Amino acid sequence: MINLTLGLDLDPGPVILSRGAQKHALSSHPIEYPLCLPHVAAVVADPLYLGDDFKNGGKIEMIGRVPALGSFLLVAVTIERDPAGRYNVCSFYPISEKKIQPRRARGYLRVAVSRR
Repeated sequence: MINLTLGLDLDPGPVILSRGAQKHALSSHPIEYPLCLPHVAAVVADPLYLGDDFKNGGKIEMIGRVPALGSFLLVAVTIERDPAGRYNVCSFYPISEKKIQPRRARGYLRVAVSRR
């Protein structure tokens, strides 16, 4: 899905959420963290939007609608695998549709292409 949507050539591999990434997300978004954490895997598995704003090199954004949050959830993931062959979640936080639309208009975010 990522390769089709963003025109990348990434190798398959698992995506993990390390303890360090969890600490980062907790310190950056302490109120939202416990609400968002249960939904990270679902967004990674089936994002609505994929993108790269080119401001954070080596990372892509995966965004999914999370009805339980009443908003969308952005999950930032590395595009280079670690020595164990895994991609890593860097951060995650809620994002409003108001912030998504300009990113789509500029072409940074694209609707995820499904193989289905």
